[in-house]
Amino acid sequence: MMRIINIALIVLMLGAATWTYNVKHDAERNLKQIAELQRRIKLEKDTINLLHADWAYLSQPSRLQQLSDLYADQLNLRPTEPQQIVHPNELPAPPAVPAGDGIADIIAGEMPDSVTTGSVKGN
Repeated sequence: MMRIINIALIVLMLGAATWTYNVKHDAERNLKQIAELQRRIKLEKDTINLLHADWAYLSQPSRLQQLSDLYADQLNLRPTEPQQIVHPNELPAPPAVPAGDGIADIIAGEMPDSVTTGSVKGN
C-alpha cells in the first residue's frame, strides 16, 4: 500500500514539474512577444514624430514663399486680388433641378418610383 502511494506521489510530482515547466516556457514566450510589440510601437511612435517634424519643415511659410518665388514662372502664380474673395452670401444660387431627376429626388429624400432596395425603408 505504501509503495502505491509513493509511486502515485512521484507521478504527481513529475506531472506538476512538467506543468510548471510549460507555464514558465509560455510566460517567457509571452514576454518575448510583449518586448517585440513594445519595440514595434516605439518604432511607429518615432516614425510618427519624424513625420510630424518633416511636415513642420515642409509647411514653413518662408520655405513655401521661396518655392513660390522660384517656380512662379512655371506655375503662373499671381497674387490674390481683393475682388477675388467673396462671402458665402455673394455666391450664386445652386442651379434649379428639374422634377423627375432620379438622383436629385433621392438626394432630396423623394423616391422617383415605388421600387425600394434593402438600404431604403419602404413606406
